[in-house]
Amino acid sequence: MLQALILFALLLEGILYAMLVVVWMRGGISSTDIVLRIFLLAVLWRVAHAGISYMVAGALRRRDGIQLPWGSSLKAFANELAARFVSYQWSQPFEQLAMRDEPFRRLHEARPVLLVHGYFSSRGMFVRFRRMLADRGHAPIYTVNLGHVFGDVDAMERVLAKRIEEVLADAKAGDLNIVAHSMGGLVVRAYLARASSHKLHRLVTLGSPHHGTEMASLGLGKCALQMRRSSAWLRALVAREAAPPNELRPPTLSIYSLNDDLVYPAESARLGWAQNIPMTGVGHVGLLFSDAVADRVSEFLKV
Repeated sequence: MLQALILFALLLEGILYAMLVVVWMRGGISSTDIVLRIFLLAVLWRVAHAGISYMVAGALRRRDGIQLPWGSSLKAFANELAARFVSYQWSQPFEQLAMRDEPFRRLHEARPVLLVHGYFSSRGMFVRFRRMLADRGHAPIYTVNLGHVFGDVDAMERVLAKRIEEVLADAKAGDLNIVAHSMGGLVVRAYLARASSHKLHRLVTLGSPHHGTEMASLGLGKCALQMRRSSAWLRALVAREAAPPNELRPPTLSIYSLNDDLVYPAESARLGWAQNIPMTGVGHVGLLFSDAVADRVSEFLKV
């Protein structure tokens, strides 16, 4: 469904540009000027896509008296533009081409890694991140499409549970590592609250709104409601995590960005039972394109 939505949006954009080309050609505008105008419109549209969420997050920070250095904010915004361009113009709408290999770089007798995407995303989000992990010695690397784009996190958890069993069987492994981005971290927590944790060796969450995000009020679907601050679903998740039988949780690392435009406040990504690492100069999607993040994740998973 997500892939179809993105492709449809790109198709509509292409039709709009085609109509503008016809109008401008009839108006006697030169081909060079038309190409330049189309290019500028395409760039401005993509800047606006990220710019709106950054402006909203900036307004929330000003409301709460939070000041971030301009340098790290601009770096994060530029980083986010590049990351979203790759994700929403290539690796997600053309997922079958971008993510052909599954698992990625199979290694025998090695602990598998499963990458879990977040809200309004697919496994295509990891097009670069899985390569960065593999280059650091982690393989085989698997992904999952949670489906239910605007659905229930608990329904996504059942998809994840099935995928975990498939990965363990395919890799002939007793346990695996999981790296989850954004809402994916909540999906994994829901799995741990329901199932046994012995199948997870280590868990990493990247920019996950563990305590909800104010930006979820702008989202669509049941999962967006569940990610709101102090939502009934989040309270129920915490209660399930605390209820017996209370097994030992896997060693967990939470990496998040103070410049995140979709998880606010950024400290929502802090998890009480995890090692928490804040970063700056990187955006929400940009976490999956950052060498510094990949280094931290690799170091944690190698223990």
